[in-house]
Amino acid sequence: MSTATDKVQNIQNQVHRLVDIYRETKNELDEKTNELIRLAELIKGEQKKYSDLNSQIEQLRLIIAFDGNQKDRSVMKSQLNEWVKEINKCLAILNV
Repeated sequence: MSTATDKVQNIQNQVHRLVDIYRETKNELDEKTNELIRLAELIKGEQKKYSDLNSQIEQLRLIIAFDGNQKDRSVMKSQLNEWVKEINKCLAILNV
């Protein structure tokens, strides 16, 4: 009879260990999930900064083009032409 009790006790101990391992793993997963959320928010913020800086660069290029020499104006004109073509392509796609 003692061996059956020992086996039951052994199974209970294993179940307790598995439950502990499950809890630890779940806690680690929760921590990793929170870290992932934090990093995703950080990336989103950095992407916004990147976008803002690109906008500032474009604004500065426009200022330089209008105040700059003929070469700068030519570069800006070609850039504006590219943008117009891209906008026209988008409009054509939207009209389909």
